[in-house]
Amino acid sequence: VHCHRMEPLEHVKVIPLGGGVVEVRMDRPEKRNAMNKRLWSELGTVFSSVIPQDPTARCVILTGSGKLFSSGIDVSAMGFGAIGDESGGKDPALRGMRVLQEGAEWQAAWKAVNNCRVPVIAAVHTGCYGAALELIAWADVRMCTADTVFRAPEVDVGLAADIGGNQMLPKIVGNDSLLRELMLSARPMHAAEALQFGLVSRVLQDKEALMAAALELATTIAKKSPVAVMGVKTLLNYTRDHTVDDSLRFGLTWNATMLQSSDVKAAGIAFAMKQEPTFDNLRGAPSTSKL
Repeated sequence: VHCHRMEPLEHVKVIPLGGGVVEVRMDRPEKRNAMNKRLWSELGTVFSSVIPQDPTARCVILTGSGKLFSSGIDVSAMGFGAIGDESGGKDPALRGMRVLQEGAEWQAAWKAVNNCRVPVIAAVHTGCYGAALELIAWADVRMCTADTVFRAPEVDVGLAADIGGNQMLPKIVGNDSLLRELMLSARPMHAAEALQFGLVSRVLQDKEALMAAALELATTIAKKSPVAVMGVKTLLNYTRDHTVDDSLRFGLTWNATMLQSSDVKAAGIAFAMKQEPTFDNLRGAPSTSKL
């Protein structure tokens, strides 16, 4: 995977694992992968530009290096007490404009995970806090180690989560009362509760087992038709945000073109011959629909 026409990545590593699987690793272990602007903007670039432009990429595993997945926002780097002061001085309107601009950029970076054409598996170990919890809310699949602690501490620093926590978590979990309890109290949630809650689909014994499970699933997905996989992700994303009738119409519209793919014929022939099909890589594929 190559990064074209962009600065070298400093806090994110893009690692091809073979078979169409790519690991995207947050790499700021000395800061517990705390998120400064450089880190979150690099993640946005990777998921909006690097991965979509790589025709060999079919599934991504999102990880964090070091002792834990991520401690969340880097409070020392973000300067909470002086948000907007650099460009707006004492003018509250100008300070507010700066918050709106930078906040929208951060939202776009996290949304890029969801809009990326290939599925993203978040493999979370030991700790996932604040902005990192919001990040994985945009992933397609979430797994964690048995010692993982999740926490949304935003309320403890005087703000409400606005890059996915209060927006995406209600759509991906089914217990509104528990969600509100967690977001309002900032109490920790351990892996077993996260599994029961529906935040994660699997809990593994340790990081080694976590990565093995994530790689196994990613490899399975990568062997499927990339046209079909992109279609599943696109339709599920659309259905999440639209009515059933609108989603049914969109599904037919999508398949009116996509069923003409050569992958359909290849899959049919392989099925008839009881063989495992092989599919060509996508070239020039867009991100998934943002409708």
